Amino acid sequence: MKRGIRIAVAEDEPDVRDYFRRILPQLGHQVVGVAADGCELVELCREQLPDLVITDLRMPGMDGDQAMRVIWSERATPCIFISAFSKPRPAGNGPDGNGCVFLTKPVSRDELEGAIEQVVSPHHDGERK
Repeated sequence: MKRGIRIAVAEDEPDVRDYFRRILPQLGHQVVGVAADGCELVELCREQLPDLVITDLRMPGMDGDQAMRVIWSERATPCIFISAFSKPRPAGNGPDGNGCVFLTKPVSRDELEGAIEQVVSPHHDGERK
């Protein structure tokens, strides 16, 4: 990836939110906002129009899966789902071909970097040249 992307993060655990706030800029990306639940994530994405969403699957209230369905209904946005639980479904495409990947916590820097490359590069090739 030639330049950083704008990323929204949703995670109900403060220490995991802080991890993403620290690690993503080190990888050359901008964190446009963080949310503690799916409702906050939907609003954040409406305001910031991120290039990528990283969201926990299980959160109180609206979970990450529900939030992404709302976000995808409004705008094609690649997503990385994270969870402390085993993989609930295969990684692949969301609605309308949106790229998505699933990572199990704890997420290493290398895993995160690889997942970002996997889901974002195909969607932004024209912008990166």
